[in-house]
Amino acid sequence: MTYRVMLADDEPIMRKALLTLADWESMECEIVYTAANGQEVMENLEKVMPDILITDIMMPGKNGIELAKYIWEQKLPIKVIILTGYADFAYAQSAVKFNVVDYVIKAGAFDGLLEAVEKAKERIQKRKEEHREEDNHIQMQNLLKSVFDGSLYDENEIEEACINADFLVGKVQYYVILLRFRVQGEERKHGGKTIYESLTNFFSMVFTKQMCGAVAVERDTFALVLSEINGKKELQYQCMQIIDMMDNFMKMHSYIGISSGHLSTKELKAAYNEAEEALECSFMDEESKINFYQPRNHQEEVMSADIEKRVKHLCGEIKKGNVTCVKADFSELIDRFKEERCSSHLIKNAGINIQNQCRNILSEYDKTIYEVTGIENSISKTIYRCRFLKEYERILYDIVVKTAESVHIAVNKKETLIYECEKFIEENFHKNILVADVAKYVGASPSYLSRVFKEMVGKTLISTINEKKIEKAKEYLLHTDMKIYEIAEALGFEDTTYFSHFFKKYTKMSPKEYKGGTK
Repeated sequence: MTYRVMLADDEPIMRKALLTLADWESMECEIVYTAANGQEVMENLEKVMPDILITDIMMPGKNGIELAKYIWEQKLPIKVIILTGYADFAYAQSAVKFNVVDYVIKAGAFDGLLEAVEKAKERIQKRKEEHREEDNHIQMQNLLKSVFDGSLYDENEIEEACINADFLVGKVQYYVILLRFRVQGEERKHGGKTIYESLTNFFSMVFTKQMCGAVAVERDTFALVLSEINGKKELQYQCMQIIDMMDNFMKMHSYIGISSGHLSTKELKAAYNEAEEALECSFMDEESKINFYQPRNHQEEVMSADIEKRVKHLCGEIKKGNVTCVKADFSELIDRFKEERCSSHLIKNAGINIQNQCRNILSEYDKTIYEVTGIENSISKTIYRCRFLKEYERILYDIVVKTAESVHIAVNKKETLIYECEKFIEENFHKNILVADVAKYVGASPSYLSRVFKEMVGKTLISTINEKKIEKAKEYLLHTDMKIYEIAEALGFEDTTYFSHFFKKYTKMSPKEYKGGTK
């Protein structure tokens, strides 16, 4: 590699000396620009972008200290060497905070220049290696994230990506570990670093060279890839160290799921799924802190006929608004989950089914599950994110009981609602009222009111209004001397012809025929 060097000195003889007295080629350096003052350096610095700037400390425009400060503030990847006289040495040392590489005394034919350049080159190489490590780390994290979240799912593509990232290449066997913990706040700090950085460093201390990769897959979940594990006992011991540290010193509640051992990188996603399934064992038993993957019987993932029956009965009681029965049924359902040792996925799916039925039940009363429960976020996601059965039980209990209570209240209100409707119709049927007018009066939506009225009374609102008009019309025709046009006007009909058509539709005879043809 050839290092690009920029020289800066306001004395022509010094610039010439810098160019000729040093053997730049043997130092693997190339002089790419020579500046006569600090301002010229400023104007050309980012255009030339040297690797090393060798500058006099005292120059017109901008001095060496100011140039070093500018490079430091702008975070430019340029190493600075300052040329100074004896009188300036103490002043030059004040630039140490600007990350100057070295100071070279002009006297003595630049005896320290070669050493200073070598020091600058070492720092450049070290930084490049750090960048390379950072790039490799980022590449590894992106690889793990894409595999674990399912973005990269083809096994051959996973294998190829691992080869390109030099990840798990040549490893005999590896495990995936999922570690879940509770963290308070996304930006929580620990020892001056984010909690995720602190945890990664801690995991590295425990597993040392065994840790091939680590990535946060969720806000509260880390995935680790380990190799060269000397059996489950060693792995269990190391995981216990982590649990002990996180629970007792970092004040977190941590749980670990461990996959079986895998040989092929094609199985990286499968190993993650195993670790996830192992971690879910803590759902039923919060005391089980470390769980190794155990293959499940596929039958365990199918809801039993008894549980299906219980879910159906629970939803039926919710629909009736039987709060006491709902509480008892829900408690029995949870007990049944425990007895059958149902998987967390099956239990959560049952919860999603129950909350969907609660949504449908509440919609019949023009209510939403969010209104009734006060839950603001997606309820389905809230259920799926439950880490433990107790947490799940608390959320589902709230949903089923509040839904049942809401139904109970709504059912009791129906009779009052019908009474108010009939009262309003009795007092206003002659005003040509519509369903919307009745709904506005009782404080319900037209669709909900129409549905409830038909359910409770057995006929529609509009037919009830119309029947009331017919009854009154018959009364007027038989017991008064009112003309037909007067009756039509009294009942809110602007047109006598339409009134006659309306009357005949319901009685099969015209108003005149009904009166007997005398009027």
